[in-house]
Amino acid sequence: MRKERRNVKEVISRIATLGILSALGFVLMAFAQFPYPAAPWLKIEISEIVVIIAYALYGFPGGIFVALVKAALNLAVRGLSGPFGIGDITALFTSIMFIIALLLTSHVFKWFKKGLLFRIFAYIFIAVFVSIILTGFNALFITPTYLSGSFTSCFNEGIVQNVTAFLTGDKSSIHNAGAYVGAVSLIYIPFNLMKVGMCCAIYELLFNRLIFIFMRKSEFFNKYFVGNIFTKEADDADSVM
Repeated sequence: MRKERRNVKEVISRIATLGILSALGFVLMAFAQFPYPAAPWLKIEISEIVVIIAYALYGFPGGIFVALVKAALNLAVRGLSGPFGIGDITALFTSIMFIIALLLTSHVFKWFKKGLLFRIFAYIFIAVFVSIILTGFNALFITPTYLSGSFTSCFNEGIVQNVTAFLTGDKSSIHNAGAYVGAVSLIYIPFNLMKVGMCCAIYELLFNRLIFIFMRKSEFFNKYFVGNIFTKEADDADSVM
């Protein structure tokens, strides 16, 4: 009976925590953003922090839950972003790429259990992984759809010329596929690296200082994220208390 009550409390606690994280993610997505100087139509926001926290606490299901709910909240409150909701699709896809990168670094490489240096390697991997994937999808269909106002891809006639001309500001030249890939990469790789880097840096500060005591109660967190350094820090904290 006690075990059942404890399980119910754990489920309620988990749902409440994920709900709070989802709401916080929506607030960060909607109100804590600023334009990227090199491309003002792009917005830098740090809502992926809550996805990382949800994944660290409850694994893949927790991360996906928060990603979906914060995207749904943003859609319900603010409506579609861009043609065919391409902005909302991009935001959700970004969260999913974060989760996949976290899955690789925590489960496959197990870098989060090997101390600060390997956590830094993990953050670098996450930043590069997410940036390359998102830049590729921006080149394929996200940017063409956003700029053309209709769902399209880089393979449609005139898209390479028009998008490259917009990104470079050079409307007089004839642009080929190489110029298109270069223009998209020049805009989106630094943008995504900055965005992901900010999220990882802020998370690392929270990871070490503000939410560690709460997070170490999670079995998933202890299994895949807590390494020798953290264990020692936790023991020291307990001894002080």
